[in-house]
Amino acid sequence: MSDRPHGTDHAHEDPTPPDVAVDLSEATDAGEPADGDRLPEDAFEEAVVDATAADDDVADGDADDADDDAISPERLVDYLDAGRQPYDPEIEESPEAVAQLAALERLRSMGARLFEADAAATPAPDPSWIAGVMDRVRLESRAGRQIPLSSIDDRSTLHITEGAVRALIREAGDGVEGAMVISCTIRGDVSVPGALVRVEVVVSGLFGRSLPALADAVREAVSSRLSRQTELTIESVDVTVDDVHLHGEGGAA
Repeated sequence: MSDRPHGTDHAHEDPTPPDVAVDLSEATDAGEPADGDRLPEDAFEEAVVDATAADDDVADGDADDADDDAISPERLVDYLDAGRQPYDPEIEESPEAVAQLAALERLRSMGARLFEADAAATPAPDPSWIAGVMDRVRLESRAGRQIPLSSIDDRSTLHITEGAVRALIREAGDGVEGAMVISCTIRGDVSVPGALVRVEVVVSGLFGRSLPALADAVREAVSSRLSRQTELTIESVDVTVDDVHLHGEGGAA
């Protein structure tokens, strides 16, 4: 595979968040306690639970891939709340469920760091934004296409699923300080060994960070992860910063 994949960074410097920035204002109704009576951590937790419990909006193109036997979001949230104990083999042995658990843990970690920075000034992220991220995670965690792997035994056929590779991409991108992966797509015929493939990653960046630098860091992280853990021949890794999330102060996102 190529050692130095190149890519395109679609990011720009802007002193103000774009119109699509995350709305971190928190709506309440008459039946809810005032913001001052609720811990920010509780508000974020409610947002995560509400988002992951929402019905999937599966695009027409993905409808055929939907799995009626998939583990429900509510069950995954409850399992994570219990510290993944007692061990549930149906969840832990499902690549799709494990990928969703990992993404949910990273979302919660992001929320915890937001509140540590400025709990009074930073309300919970908009549940609709979190729901959009989790919808993409559930779609991308499905097995998808089979990607062949080399084997020293001609009688054996080895492969890795496209969903597993997307999970690697998401984990690498989320690991960049200030970045949160919204979606990732693998373009090209991954079923043919050595065929050139293009990776497209859309991220949300921490407001106030240099977006071009953030995009470049995500590109490098994803390229490195794919080079080390897959046999794909990467033509390019294209990163688009399409959203921003806010932070009360500077620091890790």
